[in-house]
Amino acid sequence: MRRLLRYLLAALVILLLLAVAIRERYAPRLTLYLRDLLSPPPPPLTASLNDHLHLRLYSNTRPHVGKIASLQKGLVLVHDGRELIEEGYGFGLPIIEVAGVAHVSRHANTFVTRHDGRLNLVKSYRIDVVDRPTRPFREKYADVDPLGTVVFTYTVRAPDAIDVAVDFKGLKVAWDRAYLMNEQGARRFTRYLSPAGEEVDADAMGIWEETTAPFGCWRAPQSGVQFCVEAAAGEPGFVGRERYRQYNWLGFYSLSWSGIDVMVSAPLDTYTYTIRVREGPSP
Repeated sequence: MRRLLRYLLAALVILLLLAVAIRERYAPRLTLYLRDLLSPPPPPLTASLNDHLHLRLYSNTRPHVGKIASLQKGLVLVHDGRELIEEGYGFGLPIIEVAGVAHVSRHANTFVTRHDGRLNLVKSYRIDVVDRPTRPFREKYADVDPLGTVVFTYTVRAPDAIDVAVDFKGLKVAWDRAYLMNEQGARRFTRYLSPAGEEVDADAMGIWEETTAPFGCWRAPQSGVQFCVEAAAGEPGFVGRERYRQYNWLGFYSLSWSGIDVMVSAPLDTYTYTIRVREGPSP
């Protein structure tokens, strides 16, 4: 009887290890943490808006959170030492649509420049991943031959502004449109401020609500931090939020982001917009 129990326990352990191995093959998470632990990546580039609000720009796919753990992120907003991004894409990240299919980035380079006394954080995103519908035994985010690069230059203008300049000239394919993602975590950013000043509870917001600039702001009531996206009047975009657990064949995933995303169409060489980040009491 004891021998049978030992065999059953051994079989259970083997099955669990096999399940973890399959999950890591198609949706790495533990692998990413182990890689960072065994081969520590360089520290992120940083910039400050004020004593409480800071920005981080990672060269690898950190933070490794949720469904997009293995994908690149834009600027990570930090308040009093705590990252607010959760499962969001961060500020200023490209999704490139080609023939109706979305492509994202797994690899990037970062560096710092200065111009006219202002600090520029720069990230060159290699567009090298296709986003596919989830199916059993198929990677959702699969590596493809690079479509080229999209370069984001984030110019920090303390105390509250980040000017974002996007350069599409490095793309080597005929693309249709680009989504410029600006997201932070949904657990904290739970109130939407419309352009008219109306405050809307997050539960009343959809995942992607099509709109045009001016876009409004997302606010974190507990800390008083809010971020707004400023683009030319009439520019198309989306405002939305997701905060729930999603199930697929690999298990449960947490989705947690609040965002304001700008949409631009080809042909286009460059595009600019501004993100405002403020801290203070609710208006």
